[in-house]
Amino acid sequence: MKRLILPRHFLASVVLLLILASLYVFSEAQRLQRQLLRQTELKGAALAEAMESSVKNAIIGNSLLEDLIAQRLLDNARLIDQLLLARAADPALLQEISAMNRLRKIELLDQHGQPWTPPPAPSMMERKMEMMERMREKEGEDAFARRRQRMRYMWGRHWWLGRDKEEEKATEPPAKIKDRKFWEGSAFGVAIGARSFPGIIAVHANADYILNFKKEIGVQSQIEDLGRQSDIEAIALLDKKLGIVAHTDPGKIGQRENEPFVLNVSAEGEAVSRIVESHGGKKHYQMIKPLTVKDSSLGYLMIGLSLEPMEIAWRNSLGSVIALGAAILAVGVLGMAAIFYNQHNQMRAIRGLETEVARKDRLSALGNLAATVAHEIRNPLNAISIGLQRLKGEFHPSEDEARYLRLTDLMLGEVSRLNGIVEEFLSLARPLELKAEAVRVEELLRELAALSEGQAGESKVRIDIRASSDLPAVAADRNYLKQLILNLILNGIHAMPDGGTLTLEARALRGNLLITVADSGSGIPPENFSRIFEPYFTTKTRGSGLGLAIARRIAEAHGGGISVESEIGKGSRFQLSLPLKQATET
Repeated sequence: MKRLILPRHFLASVVLLLILASLYVFSEAQRLQRQLLRQTELKGAALAEAMESSVKNAIIGNSLLEDLIAQRLLDNARLIDQLLLARAADPALLQEISAMNRLRKIELLDQHGQPWTPPPAPSMMERKMEMMERMREKEGEDAFARRRQRMRYMWGRHWWLGRDKEEEKATEPPAKIKDRKFWEGSAFGVAIGARSFPGIIAVHANADYILNFKKEIGVQSQIEDLGRQSDIEAIALLDKKLGIVAHTDPGKIGQRENEPFVLNVSAEGEAVSRIVESHGGKKHYQMIKPLTVKDSSLGYLMIGLSLEPMEIAWRNSLGSVIALGAAILAVGVLGMAAIFYNQHNQMRAIRGLETEVARKDRLSALGNLAATVAHEIRNPLNAISIGLQRLKGEFHPSEDEARYLRLTDLMLGEVSRLNGIVEEFLSLARPLELKAEAVRVEELLRELAALSEGQAGESKVRIDIRASSDLPAVAADRNYLKQLILNLILNGIHAMPDGGTLTLEARALRGNLLITVADSGSGIPPENFSRIFEPYFTTKTRGSGLGLAIARRIAEAHGGGISVESEIGKGSRFQLSLPLKQATET
């Protein structure tokens, strides 16, 4: 398995694309989060506006309700005062009035805050004298007017609209009565200055009666209804002192908010918002808005919206963004890989063409040189060969004739070998003149195997032929093709000095005829693999190094090519490829 090495530029491009995709995903996630948070803020603002209107209406209704109840209690107190002016105080009468008007109790308190005990009933004469005395004395009339001054004091009210603090303070009872705190234990009530005796009349309302009214038109019921929505975390209504008046959790009513954030809102008087994380790790959006009616501060409205729907939508959108970013990254990487792969193939093809052009230029220059040298050597070799033949045939030494003949034969052999080298030089240099004919490759392989059988037998090499008889004929020069394949067969036999198997295989594939010569020798060393087709490169002690170069030239002259695969210790495999279309054209 070949090791894949990616170019540095491709890796740099992938890293850059990864960074850009990550920046896109991050920026898009931030934008989505801001957009969803903005939607939550708008929802909170809209809910706060709707709640503000509803709460104001409820507060105004509560204030009117408290006014009505207070007026009703005041009317009861004035009625009791009027009755006391006309008749003596009767506890049974007071109880009857309390039951008829659904009051909790009626108290008559003197100027010291103690229950007032009526004096003994005066006689008719004493009453007439007292009335005449009051009508005659003007100063006494002023004192009588002060006694009739209506002191009105109320307790238990939550919503007081349209009255300033000075007015509230002017209606407070005298200090001695107020110190007694007669209103404690009562939910709602009023007190007035009595004209019928020196003291006050305190009327306490029924707590259940008040609570029923508040439940029917109160803010708490509205807030509880809103709190049932899934995205509402909490809604609370705070009074001016930050006391909780209404809350989605009724158990918190009556408590006071002491968080610095809420205290700052109280000090600044402007609507603010923040993200709050609860103890469970959940986050919610909290908004606090002041409530005012007729420039009068009513308190604060606090709304908490759950961020869980926003986070779910954000996670879903983030998944889509990540998938889109991953798709863009994958497409970009695949596109760049295709570009780099195509560029790499083109560059490899260009380098191959450059190498081929350089090789052909080198072979051309070498061929021209070889042709010149061969021409200069060939004539002297012919002369030497003729001279040796004449010496051998015409001259007979008187002694040691056998040695003389061996010497002349040796010299003629060397001259013949040199002439063969010159012929190889000339075949490498001059263009090949092909005489194409239909060649049956399976027959040619059997012929060459029989021709090489002697050398193969000496090296203990077995020749295995794998060629079908129905292979199509190929248009080729038989002699050149025979020279090419024979060269490969002899190289394979020489590569197996200790014996082995030489495989000759022929098959048709995709319009080409593939001829394979494979040996089971020691293989080609990696350092020599790229040079085996170079001229004059050889590892043999006796060899010119032109055999494979000429074989390659013959293959290319036929429009084909030759390739080699080799593995140390397992042998080499030469494959010749020839186009079959030429056979049909011939």
